[in-house]
Amino acid sequence: MRIPSIGLPLDERRIVREGYRLAERMLAGYEDPPGPVAIIGKWLAQLRVMVLARD
Repeated sequence: MRIPSIGLPLDERRIVREGYRLAERMLAGYEDPPGPVAIIGKWLAQLRVMVLARD
């Protein structure tokens, strides 16, 4: 009589777990690049400062 599998073997679960840890360390300081609205908003804020500095 065969026993049904309950998932990955222990060594494969360890490999997957280490992969998750590695990915977490690699992405620890990652931030999404700013979107178009944020870029335009920043550009307009800088333009406003430049225009107000002229007066």
